[in-house]
Amino acid sequence: MLEHQKRSKLFAFALKAQSIFGKISGLVILWSLWAVFFTEINNIFIASIILSSICLGLGLIAPLIDFNESHATNPLWTGHSRFHLVWQVNALAVTGFFVLFLLWIIPSQMNIFISIVLLYIWLLSFVFALLFMPLYDGKLNDVNGVPPIEIDFFGKEIKIDRNVQAISAGLFACTYALLLVLFN
Repeated sequence: MLEHQKRSKLFAFALKAQSIFGKISGLVILWSLWAVFFTEINNIFIASIILSSICLGLGLIAPLIDFNESHATNPLWTGHSRFHLVWQVNALAVTGFFVLFLLWIIPSQMNIFISIVLLYIWLLSFVFALLFMPLYDGKLNDVNGVPPIEIDFFGKEIKIDRNVQAISAGLFACTYALLLVLFN
């Protein structure tokens, strides 16, 4: 991992933004629980807010994290790897903004299901890539990549890969939103 002192300002900002976004996403989930149990707010609206938070992560946080020296301009990556990364992140961001368009500009029951499917495609693709890493000698991180999240769990320090943490949270939130829609 790049030492804190050797990170660019953009990379340091991206890590801070990701941390803040994670806290905001947690607040969205807490708000949604309050809204489900203590208000008359429609489940479709609640699900749309949850899905929107996932989209903002895909459309804003992923490019912030990936378009710097840890990924897109990583000197240890081949040019072809960087090309594929930029292609992937652009498609990820566009999908996130397209889902926001479906949810808020042309909302419908069908569009919310299409939005959930589009988000699941990205989230589950990560899970498949993770599961099949041994087949292509993949790694979750590189020497000069994004540092893991460090959590103190009852006195024991646990390190969690940021992608695994974000995708796991995204899968949970997307499934929760799907359940809200199904049981509206």
